[in-house]
Amino acid sequence: MQIIHKSFFDVIQKSINMTPQDSIMPLKKGYLSSIEMLESGIVVYLAFNKAFLKIMCKHFLSEEQPSEEMLIDMAKELANLTTGRAKVIVQEKGGSFSISTPKYLGIKCIKNYDKGLHFRLKNGRCSIFIRGQ
Repeated sequence: MQIIHKSFFDVIQKSINMTPQDSIMPLKKGYLSSIEMLESGIVVYLAFNKAFLKIMCKHFLSEEQPSEEMLIDMAKELANLTTGRAKVIVQEKGGSFSISTPKYLGIKCIKNYDKGLHFRLKNGRCSIFIRGQ
């Protein structure tokens, strides 16, 4: 989870020059995307509220009024960037893993997860959940 945490912070800071804050409040319903770590079967789920995705679209895409399609694309892209950055961190430490392409699962609730990390960025919220660890 420490690698995912670092990866997420790196992605947000480098993408929009803002720093998310850790939170104790899980976001269990939101725009849900996932990526699987293929060899292990571990699935990483990222849940975002609309406010978080709007912040990302505004600063990453210069889009003040993103469409629903743009919000969905941003949810997938953040899953891809976060897991991809984690892959690089692991490679720098001598390990490796392969990842699937990101999937958008819809605006859904998540349950039955093993671990979670929770963040806020202004009025936006995000949670990252791991299943299969």
